Amino acid sequence: MTPYLELMIEPLHRVITEALSEVDELRKKRRQLESDPADLANDVMQILEDRCGTDEFLKAYATVKTKAREKRDTRKREAAAEAVHDPQAAAMRKLQKHDRERKRKKRRVEERKRMRGAFGKSL
Repeated sequence: MTPYLELMIEPLHRVITEALSEVDELRKKRRQLESDPADLANDVMQILEDRCGTDEFLKAYATVKTKAREKRDTRKREAAAEAVHDPQAAAMRKLQKHDRERKRKKRRVEERKRMRGAFGKSL
């Protein structure tokens, strides 16, 4: 089990960090009502720690966290290098990201309207 421990911990760590990084208040409220995937991930991590031992688990968890940090830093360096070497491509990527964000916000507003029952009603 210990050779595969890092492979098992990696997606669990991703779920937990994504849940911690979300700052949207509506998601926090919704998460209180529904079951939280991060809770399940924490439970699974606890079971893995109990099965493998604390020392092995902590070594694997530290490795996973280090790899995730290195990947994130590499992506940031590549984005910064692209902005210097090819400013047009970086600007285009930034515009596309902004457009996706705008569409996402619009979609969420429409979903909230439908949830309230306000969508499709005529006055």
